[in-house]
Amino acid sequence: METTLPSLTLARLAEPESPDTLVLTVNNRYARRILASLSKGLDQQRRVMALPDIVPLRAWLQQAGDTLSFVPEAGLASHVVDAFGARSLWQRVVTDMEAEHVLLDAGQAAALAIEADRMMSEWRLSVQPGEETLDHQRFLLWRDEYRRRLQSLDAEDGVLGFERVCDAVEAGMLEYRYTRLVLAGFSELSPLLQRLLDALQARGVVLYRLDLDAVRAESVRRVQAPDPDAEWRLAAQWAGDRLRSDPHGCYAIVAAQLESDVALAHRVLREALRGEGGEPAFSYNVAVARPLAQWPLVRAALAWLRLLADMARHGRCQPAVAGAALLAGRCVADAEETDARARVDASLRADAVVSLAVGEFARRLAPRAPVLADAWAACFEHVLANAGKAPIDTWVGRFRQWLQILGFPGPAALDSHAYQTVEALERLLERLARQTIVLGRIDVGAAVAALSSLATQTPFQPQRDPSARLDVQGFLEAEGGRWDGVWILGLTDEVLPSMPRPNPLLPLSALRRADAPRATPERELHWAQTMFDALLRTAPSVWVSHARQEGERELRASPFIMSIDAEEHALRRPAVQPAPMERIVDDQGPPLPPGAPTKGGIAVIDTQARNPLWAFARYRLGAGLMGDYADLADQNARGLFLHRCMELACKSLTDSDSLRDQQLDGRLSQVIDTALDQAARECLADYGRVMRELEQARAKALLHDWFALELERGPFTVRSVEEAFLWARGPLQLRLRLDRIDELPDGRLAVIDYKTGGGKVDPKSDWMRERPVGLQLPFYAAVLAEGSASVSALLLARLHARGIEIRGLADGDCGFGGPAALSEWADFQHLSWDGLMAQWRTVIERLADEYAQGLATNIILRADDLAYCEVLPFLRLNEEAGHVV
Repeated sequence: METTLPSLTLARLAEPESPDTLVLTVNNRYARRILASLSKGLDQQRRVMALPDIVPLRAWLQQAGDTLSFVPEAGLASHVVDAFGARSLWQRVVTDMEAEHVLLDAGQAAALAIEADRMMSEWRLSVQPGEETLDHQRFLLWRDEYRRRLQSLDAEDGVLGFERVCDAVEAGMLEYRYTRLVLAGFSELSPLLQRLLDALQARGVVLYRLDLDAVRAESVRRVQAPDPDAEWRLAAQWAGDRLRSDPHGCYAIVAAQLESDVALAHRVLREALRGEGGEPAFSYNVAVARPLAQWPLVRAALAWLRLLADMARHGRCQPAVAGAALLAGRCVADAEETDARARVDASLRADAVVSLAVGEFARRLAPRAPVLADAWAACFEHVLANAGKAPIDTWVGRFRQWLQILGFPGPAALDSHAYQTVEALERLLERLARQTIVLGRIDVGAAVAALSSLATQTPFQPQRDPSARLDVQGFLEAEGGRWDGVWILGLTDEVLPSMPRPNPLLPLSALRRADAPRATPERELHWAQTMFDALLRTAPSVWVSHARQEGERELRASPFIMSIDAEEHALRRPAVQPAPMERIVDDQGPPLPPGAPTKGGIAVIDTQARNPLWAFARYRLGAGLMGDYADLADQNARGLFLHRCMELACKSLTDSDSLRDQQLDGRLSQVIDTALDQAARECLADYGRVMRELEQARAKALLHDWFALELERGPFTVRSVEEAFLWARGPLQLRLRLDRIDELPDGRLAVIDYKTGGGKVDPKSDWMRERPVGLQLPFYAAVLAEGSASVSALLLARLHARGIEIRGLADGDCGFGGPAALSEWADFQHLSWDGLMAQWRTVIERLADEYAQGLATNIILRADDLAYCEVLPFLRLNEEAGHVV
């Protein structure tokens, strides 16, 4: 509904009758902007000005509701729930009524229901017979239950409160002392707001709309950029030029999608506004409010509270929960014990802790971070003494006390942004304390979850720098503003106008009939035209831009700027003086000192074969990717379990005859079950009952299949299971553990290595290389077995539910059908078995010598050799393609 009220200028707004004037704004931002504009009228001649009351509509409705609370006839509810309380109640209603729909996102459904409820009230939607959809019918049931619960709580929300104020004004129950009402920032009026204005006008109030005296831009220029990145850089370049040429001018960059582009905006602005010392020569403000939960101080507070809640409820927590608190810090001895807390977190990852008990957390904390350990003990003792269900305002008091005991927000002095963040957190806690009527008595976990949810829903942005002459804002933030020049970017036909987004809980026909916002293409076109006209009134000189392409997707300009001739602008690259470059090839480290322990085992040789610099960085320097926290669904846990099952089962076997005997008298199944039970206790202790039973059932089938395959083999003797070996060459000492070694009738050995993953098991491409990889079996056959019984079979056995597969190399019959003979591999056809062993021995010894001598060349033979490299950024292979040979 268009506003057709007479206009009122800012000058008339500041006339002597201002105290009798109420200015209702569309939001807080508009109220601040009007106040700032009026304040500019103060000077040496006029130091005092009578100002009208300037209040956002929502705030005035709340004030009106407070006034009505003193009117007995108004029949107000005893409680008013804010937006968070209303959403919590809606979500509970949806969850309770849709319990059978487990895939329904109750939070998203609640958000849509809130919007639908507000639109039905403000736009007086009427759904005619035959228009109702199934979703709308379900929404009506939710709304009936929601309002029934509100009534049972003797409470009302913002929607009901707006209607109540309208009723009171129409009935003459609301005391209204103003003679003029001025609307500011309203491009349209909803039917409910129009009803309120009509009631006030009937009582003699004169209505106006505020005219900010903004005139359409004298100059509008259009710029085409090749892509969004270049578009941002052009805008930043323009801003830097204007700020440098006009020391007193104020400028703005208005972005259609500022929230998603905020990181890019900061990066290009810092570069474009850089001064001589490298720091930005001009300050700027970016109007993007992130959720309060994302700010470091609040994130730290929530992490500690979540850790306390989990420990109090379950006596344990996931290691990721403890790690989040430890790394966030903001506690006692924050700076002094930063490294210690990081080491505790690293130990949780390295030890593959799946579930961290209270006592274990304290034991890990005490020796490394004693100050925090003492504070944690005192805090947790208080938590255990106050862990029962309580109202949310009681929990808020407890949260404050727990955080104080832990030393939050840390001993360091707070800068301006941190101080504002702490203040915002305090306001958040106060707001949460007012949710008692909705949340009732809850436990500590629900209380922390409520605080986290509220922090996620609450946007926060530190106060703008008043000295900044450049503002970076979105469309809505820029509307009504005034600058000396504005650049509006991102004006594609996907943004202005955008696609309609009708609420799925409301029939489209009813939305179209009411001309409700976001409902139809015509409505979106009208909004876009209104917004674009408003943006063209923000400065006398306006630049509009769009990108031609994003990735491989072609973009088109918004129809609102198509009539403006497009210009091409080139980006200026900063002048860089060429510097003399000196190239130093440093691929030789110090030799390995004698007696130094060597970590990594046979993986050292394997990594040296793939990339010597990788081996040096990983095992000599100790560099590596920080491991993730252990997960029950991790394949490593399943692999360890299967390996342990095979180890225990095979240890009960001595040879093929004992296997057949156990099969004939029924003892084999008992052996397998015993092995499964013991392995499950050792490896699956953190699994739930159902998951443990499923893993055991899967392993049982695999073991039966494996031994069925072994029963078809010829004679063999199990020589060793999980035997460890040590090999030394000069200062290098390597350890190796083999899954199983069998002795065949001819006295030679078959070495078996189990593979439990789903990847390839055929070693052909790995072993036929000039620098072979996957060396565990060749290492044993060519090096460790030298001087004892020789090896005649190298077997890789994949144990998988899809089937058991055996691959490798064999010199003669080993009892399995999968391994290949030397003659089947092209590169080995000319070799005898002993010749292959000698060749491998030479290669392995050469690789060992390379590592011991400190050779660290940065070369690879195949790009996929680095698929699992944990120091890939260290290698910097992307900088020079010549490293791949």
